[in-house]
Amino acid sequence: MANRVTKRLGWLRRSSTLRLSLLLSVIFAVGMAITIFVALEVGEDAIEQSVDETLQALAGATALEDVEGDSPAMILRSLDDLDGLPQPFRRAVDRNGGTVDLDRNFQRSETWRVLVTDDSNGDPILIAVPVEDSDRAQELLAGVLWTTAALVIAVTLAIGFGTGLLAQRRLVRINDTLHRLGTGDLCARTGLKRSKDDLDDIAHELDRTASELERLVAQARHLSGSIAHDLRTPLARLRARLEDLPEGEERGAALEEATRMTGVFDTIMRVARIEAAQGNDGFEPVALGQFVDELAETFGPVVEDAGKTLTLDTDVASTVMADRQMLVQAAANLIQNALVHGGKDIALFAHGSAFGVADNGAGVPSEQYDEVIKPMVRLDAARSSEGTGLGLALVRAVADRHGAKLILAQNDPDQNLKGLRVTLNFA
Repeated sequence: MANRVTKRLGWLRRSSTLRLSLLLSVIFAVGMAITIFVALEVGEDAIEQSVDETLQALAGATALEDVEGDSPAMILRSLDDLDGLPQPFRRAVDRNGGTVDLDRNFQRSETWRVLVTDDSNGDPILIAVPVEDSDRAQELLAGVLWTTAALVIAVTLAIGFGTGLLAQRRLVRINDTLHRLGTGDLCARTGLKRSKDDLDDIAHELDRTASELERLVAQARHLSGSIAHDLRTPLARLRARLEDLPEGEERGAALEEATRMTGVFDTIMRVARIEAAQGNDGFEPVALGQFVDELAETFGPVVEDAGKTLTLDTDVASTVMADRQMLVQAAANLIQNALVHGGKDIALFAHGSAFGVADNGAGVPSEQYDEVIKPMVRLDAARSSEGTGLGLALVRAVADRHGAKLILAQNDPDQNLKGLRVTLNFA
């Protein structure tokens, strides 16, 4: 359960659409917070300025001698008569006014706006009015704005997350389809039918391209298989006529060449059949340790007849789901390749979920590993020897059919063995 949750969170973290939605939501939230903060600050300054203008007008219309004393609605004092006023009022006078916040009620109010100005007679006075109601209104407005902002941001995040999640699901389907196509499953499709946005357009274009690719590949496979199949009949007739010829060196050479050509076409057809296969029909548990033991028993005499040595190397071999006959074909091609191009020592190995063949021959330059697994490709050094250039191509087809990784490497660099080591890794 914990692993699934961790995997899910990792998927969310890697999602570009969700990251974009979150980024836009954060930008929106920061922008709204700044806007509300500025609006409240500007509003507070505007209220204070409005109160100061009111105090200025009241002072200009009032004479100090006409005032009978302080009241809860207004305080009017001469600057020489500040007795009885709390100390914050005196500090406000020193800075020519401002907002005074008291620790206790004074004239039934704790917050006053103070202004130092002149009365109607031109005498300097202190005038103050309570502004608790304005502060309460400001606090209420701030609460409403921040609550509204929180709700809007939450809704925005939810919508952004939901939209990003829906888009991510389609991206996952597109990515899975591309992965399946890359592993050889040409029947893979996204299956998205609706066309709402550019992601759907991409999915539809991918499905169309996959369908066309499947058609072209099937056509090419059918064509190559048909050519190979159709040529087997005239080759068989040619071989029959050659066998009717008198014994001789030319007849033997011609029969050998006809046999080689028949083998080439048989290999082409086997590769085509392997590449055309789909699903897991014919797959069964194959214990790789036992499998290579059987291979060594079968091909050991062949290797000995060729004057070479076949060794066996197994280490904690696993069991994999595979088509046994295809693995036998792949192993036979690797052993044949080592017999023709390798040195005197050939090794069959099975380690974990991998098996393969290694030799101590001249090897293959690492920059040509990708080339030698292509059909009909032969290196210059191999053109003077037997071979069709299809052995490793068939092995690659078997590896692709099983979702295994085909690895070509130098046999053992630590021991200066330059031979080729070919591994089919099912992990």
